[in-house]
Amino acid sequence: SYLCNIVHIVFSLIGWIRLAGSGSTRCSGRVEIYKSYYDYNSYHYRSSWGTVCDDGWDLQDAEVVCRELGCGIALEALGSAYFGQGTGTFLHSNVDCSGSETSIDNCRYSSYISYSCHHGRDAGVVCSETLPEPTISLYSNEVTWGQDVSITCSVSEKFSGGTFILQKTSGSFSQSQTSSTSSVTFNLHNVNFDHDGLYQCQYMKTSQRFNSSSVRLSVTVSFPKPRISICPVGEVTWGQTVEITCSVSTQVLGGSFTLSHIQGSFTRSQTSNTNSATFNIPNVDFDNEGLYQCQYKKRGSSREFSSPLSDSVRLSVTGKKNKNKYGLTLGKIKILTIVT
Repeated sequence: SYLCNIVHIVFSLIGWIRLAGSGSTRCSGRVEIYKSYYDYNSYHYRSSWGTVCDDGWDLQDAEVVCRELGCGIALEALGSAYFGQGTGTFLHSNVDCSGSETSIDNCRYSSYISYSCHHGRDAGVVCSETLPEPTISLYSNEVTWGQDVSITCSVSEKFSGGTFILQKTSGSFSQSQTSSTSSVTFNLHNVNFDHDGLYQCQYMKTSQRFNSSSVRLSVTVSFPKPRISICPVGEVTWGQTVEITCSVSTQVLGGSFTLSHIQGSFTRSQTSNTNSATFNIPNVDFDNEGLYQCQYKKRGSSREFSSPLSDSVRLSVTGKKNKNKYGLTLGKIKILTIVT
């Protein structure tokens, strides 16, 4: 009847699946499917367990079987009746799964069974039972700018073989390695502040990706004491411009230099793409007299790093005040450099 046909079609779409055969376990064995099919010999619908022909059978097809059974991921896709020969009819051949399907019935397959398919070609699977849980490890979570860093990603040994992906959780950094073992090591060379942040491993054997927890890589830097110098050296005439140069010995460029007047409120900052910066003090007068120091700073991804303060230099204003014929006061400025 029409109603009976509807029931059989729905049952065909749902189906049942099991793993059987010699040496089979809950999550490994010969793939068998229970479903309804139309028997053209008797012109009736029948329901029975049947097997899958191994033509085109691969790891992506096995992945879907393992997922449908709740048996983790596919470790092997086996053919040639590895778990012994089944009985009954072949229900699927030329199975072609993408690996993301929830049931083998959602994959492309052929219901037409070629004469080359026989029970000596029954397909089987070996599933992992549990899902992979990748781990990530760092030899040291804090490294100095310019060093090399090794980050290891690993899974349980039963998941040997697959692709490991190392990703920074923010940004576009991503590296991948395919391995025949259960771990890989990623080497980051000459790290800088762009490498600072959280990292995560992903493991992929077929279409699924499994994520590890995150670890933080902190990149630090230690700056030496900057050098400070004044030009011109010696006496200068009232109203001239004085140049104070700060420099630091480092390869970490792109930071800022700060020049401070120790006794007063004078402070200036200057960003530099080199390892030095020059500050100009125009039209110097006696208000500029005093000690000066400088400091180098560089902002990392999460905090700022500062050098020690430089030694100080003194800008001394000396000389006798005189008035010229116009009644203007003249003077001289003497610059002395004192290293403390």
